[in-house]
Amino acid sequence: MTPSRLVAILRVAAVFAAIGLTILFLGPFTYLLDVFHVADKEAHALIFFGATLGLFAIAPTWRRTDLALAALAFGVLIEVAQGMTGRSMSLMDLTGDGVGILAALVPGWVEQLRRHARTSPDVTFAELRTADRRQASSIRPPQETVARPISPDVATARAR
Repeated sequence: MTPSRLVAILRVAAVFAAIGLTILFLGPFTYLLDVFHVADKEAHALIFFGATLGLFAIAPTWRRTDLALAALAFGVLIEVAQGMTGRSMSLMDLTGDGVGILAALVPGWVEQLRRHARTSPDVTFAELRTADRRQASSIRPPQETVARPISPDVATARAR
């Protein structure tokens, strides 16, 4: 199993999860909250926490904030669709979605702060933002990918 194969499997699972979540949010399944003993807003936060982490896993090359915005957009679409299908459209449900998304983002921000504190403790955040390779002003043309040599231990493990 390789990381790329695991990501591919997770992407297939994510398609089914997205379909299931859409059905769950739009269908008449409000009784499920009683079965699991979870309040509606807590359920929204938990579901969107898991969905956002799932997005982070299936799109490793995308920025986490962009994926979080996509999850929030999905939450807005679900609320609008609920309003059109006879269920209640709720700003509080959307707030619950946002809390779950934010909870998924925070550990990444903390890890990024830890990395900056280790690697460039005296550089201001403005300077770090300017040096960020993802900023539009510093976009470089893609470089050719150079294959790294396989270590002897990995080569022998693959030969077996």
